Amino acid sequence: MRLAILTAAALVAAVPAAARDLLITIARPGNLYVFDAKARELIADCDLGANPSPGVIQMSQDGRIAYALVNRWEDVVGIDIQTCERVFFARQSEEGIKRRSIGSLAVSVDGTEIYTVRNPVRHLIDRYEVMEPELAVYKTDAGLEAQPDRMFPAPRRSTLMAAGDGGEIYIAGHDVYRVDPQTGAIEVAIPNRSWDRPTYSGPDVLAFWPQGAQNDQFMLLYTAAVFTDETQSEMADFVWGQQTVNLATGETEIADFASFEVLMFSGIRNPQAPNELYGVYTQLSKHDLATNELIKRVDLPHTYYAINIASDGSEVYVGGTNDDIGVYDTQTLERIGEMRVPSGGDMGTSTVQLVTVE
Repeated sequence: MRLAILTAAALVAAVPAAARDLLITIARPGNLYVFDAKARELIADCDLGANPSPGVIQMSQDGRIAYALVNRWEDVVGIDIQTCERVFFARQSEEGIKRRSIGSLAVSVDGTEIYTVRNPVRHLIDRYEVMEPELAVYKTDAGLEAQPDRMFPAPRRSTLMAAGDGGEIYIAGHDVYRVDPQTGAIEVAIPNRSWDRPTYSGPDVLAFWPQGAQNDQFMLLYTAAVFTDETQSEMADFVWGQQTVNLATGETEIADFASFEVLMFSGIRNPQAPNELYGVYTQLSKHDLATNELIKRVDLPHTYYAINIASDGSEVYVGGTNDDIGVYDTQTLERIGEMRVPSGGDMGTSTVQLVTVE
């Protein structure tokens, strides 16, 4: 993603500014922060005017607007990262009905629509009535009292979402679904619960941190037991795998890449070397998908939930959990820097997004 940021200095500069990577995240008490990744400098501190939880962020394709789930999973806010102006807001609940979006948020490639799966629950005097999930489609120019432009039935237990170049959207749930947001038509893009792997258990997929847009990828990590035969009476291994949708072409892949040795909450592939996969939790691991070899693993000073990578593939950024974003060299996995949110508040489950700007 690229965004042309015009500053006073840029207007008078004789030489165009070099491209740079920006990191966008959210932290308590309720701020959206923008860092210059290579300079390790904070360049924007935007008051969300909302509870920051869960802090799931998706960027507009031009990189200027950060859309986020806030107010304890209920609402969607859009912030212009140049001006810190709130440009979009959708209050999803109403009197008697609570609607929460469990990590599901995406923005169309043309920047005109926002997608989220809402889980409504009617609060009655003596009970809660669980209603059917709904895919809500908003127009990005709907302003600060946005209402859905259209709605469709959605798969239950939907989490992460991503928008494809062909206008389709992908939703992670029991399976990875391909959805037409114009008609609501749903098909399975990658089977999870329904996969046909007789010597495997069902996969366990933690799908919460949307990263990989700079790779045109929607990638999820899974773990599964592998058995010696189809009777599943004796386990041969317990494995990590990755399932990826190419957002440019719609092609999919699913493959194991390592035995289960450590936990990884999220992963990212190197845009300059797609065979390299980095995973994070209490360790930072580097895997080669071509050979299924662990290249290197290092311990981290504390747990990190989210991960992202520089557009040139030179640095990995780990964030979430606490108030720091750690910077690691992709070749050596040496910690070479860090950025801290000025509030000192924790990022919790917030996304660490990356956009390239000029």
